[in-house]
Amino acid sequence: MNLQENIQRVREIMGLLKEDFDWDFAHEIVTQKHSKEIYDLLLKMFPEQNEIITYHYNDELGVPFAEWRRKIHDIKDWVLVGPVKVHPDEIFMDEESFQDRAKKYDDYVSGKITKYFRDNDTDPRKTDFNKIPPVTLEKTDNGYSVDDGMHRVFLAKKMNKPLKAYVWVNKPNDSPFVREIEKLFNK
Repeated sequence: MNLQENIQRVREIMGLLKEDFDWDFAHEIVTQKHSKEIYDLLLKMFPEQNEIITYHYNDELGVPFAEWRRKIHDIKDWVLVGPVKVHPDEIFMDEESFQDRAKKYDDYVSGKITKYFRDNDTDPRKTDFNKIPPVTLEKTDNGYSVDDGMHRVFLAKKMNKPLKAYVWVNKPNDSPFVREIEKLFNK
């Protein structure tokens, strides 16, 4: 698989190319109208993943589950596992995303910008990988793709450090709470 095919695959995984997916509807349901109900149902469905569910519910920009809209909309096809330690070499990051983060990192180091992370002033060179929030990945045939945490993944790759991650696996979800989430989408 060449670079362009890999980029195409990542975009498909993220749902960016699926024309019949109604992003506005999913955004409204997941992040506004029913975010608390979804939060409670996800905690019941995946009690061992409380840390990452709560992290995404309490999004720093005030948009609960923004990166998880597609997964929540199609929850019957997804299971959340973890936490696991993942080596950065197992995580796919397309060249454009990597270069964007590298430029931002270099701009920070050179003093062109004052913040690397949008929500805090931490110096990325001093990142303690035991203290940063976990990333959310999606299991693929060749390893993992990034659902949330691209800056953290970049730093892990740069410093060759494993990351704490939670992983979405594309397989049937037989939880009794699937139906409750589907009802929120009028399914």
